[in-house]
Amino acid sequence: MAITNITLVIGHRNPDTDAVASALGYAWLLNQNAPGQFFAGRAGELNDQTAFALKHFNIDAPPLVSDVRARIRDIVESAAPFISEGQTLYDAVQRMSETKRPVALLDSSSKPLGLVTAASVFAVLAEPLSANTANPQAIEFALALPLDTALDTTSFALNEQDYLRDVMAQVMRTEPVDFIVVDEHGQYAGLSKVADMLRPPRQKVILVDHNEASQAVSGLEEADVIEVLDHHRVGSVETILPIRFDIDPVGSCSTLVAERAVQSNRIIPTPIAGMLLCGVLSDTLVFRSPTTTARDRAVSIHLAQMAAVDDIETLGQQLLAAGAGLGTRPASAIVNSDLKFYDVGGKSIGIAQVEITDFSELGARLNELRDELQDMVETRKLALALLLVTDVLRGDSRMIAAGRGPLIEALPYPRLPDKTLNAPGVVSRKKQLLPTVLAAVAALG
Repeated sequence: MAITNITLVIGHRNPDTDAVASALGYAWLLNQNAPGQFFAGRAGELNDQTAFALKHFNIDAPPLVSDVRARIRDIVESAAPFISEGQTLYDAVQRMSETKRPVALLDSSSKPLGLVTAASVFAVLAEPLSANTANPQAIEFALALPLDTALDTTSFALNEQDYLRDVMAQVMRTEPVDFIVVDEHGQYAGLSKVADMLRPPRQKVILVDHNEASQAVSGLEEADVIEVLDHHRVGSVETILPIRFDIDPVGSCSTLVAERAVQSNRIIPTPIAGMLLCGVLSDTLVFRSPTTTARDRAVSIHLAQMAAVDDIETLGQQLLAAGAGLGTRPASAIVNSDLKFYDVGGKSIGIAQVEITDFSELGARLNELRDELQDMVETRKLALALLLVTDVLRGDSRMIAAGRGPLIEALPYPRLPDKTLNAPGVVSRKKQLLPTVLAAVAALG
């Protein structure tokens, strides 16, 4: 389906349960009034907690959408004419006359051998059609020739997965105005016009659970953001036209989606309701986070009824336990599973968060986690990288820090003997940690 006909609803990179749940829920809700026009996606791999929620409520994960830039597949003419090996130039001319388009020559496995164009046909027929030598026998002979005598040798194939911007330089250096397009197996997928490449379609996107360009799906600058639904601070997403921009300080984006559904008198299907409930429970740490509001609690009761959940607390504890712990995961996976970047005062900052059930897990992994953060600082040119390690049972956190020494020293958290920063009572990156970090950065100028 062409990207201009559908709208992608998607959360941030390194998606957590709330990002996935709110994308699924909001796409479902929007499709109630415009069936088939919205689809949910995710901008990264699932974490263990989200995988648990999806399995628990028997719902498929939204497809991975790693980039929203236009691809060749978005402008391919899938119904473009083709002709098979063994047919003649006459057959090709007939097809071209019917469709007013070049025809691709395919072998027995549907792989293209080349393109027959008006120019390549004329090159074969030019001599028998000339005024001095024209005769019916010569023309008839030429039209009976095999097609490989009339292939355009200047044309080449494009892969339908190629991004338009990546191939434009190569395309513009060549003469053809039409190109064969092949799929991942090298089989014919259709034709593509240079004229269409010069006017690439733009994916329509609705952002949920974030509104910062640094956290958004790759290629957003070549898409059209038409709406934002979020519960975080206002970030840096830019749009060409005015859009609906809804930022509401509740505990989760899933709360906002569920409220809209309830206000519209929609009965949310059990799997969607279950995922939205998990989104609320995850982001509020089962209502223990300071970001929790009365609205989060109220909507959770409605969602639990729709999802046939008898015990919200038990589900919440199962959910948190499913995603908690360092286990045997590589340090890179731990740091990148829930990582967000922020640009402030000309400085880039990365803050990751991981949940555990006992700080005793941290000691054996401390050095490799610190090394991973330092590597992130160097490769991503960050001023500061933090890993907030949260004990979800005690409601406390410790931080591992890497980056500029003055920035680390400016953070108002006591240093422990293992060089971690002690953050008792801190469980929310959004409401508790981020404002403190931003204030420290601003204070240093």
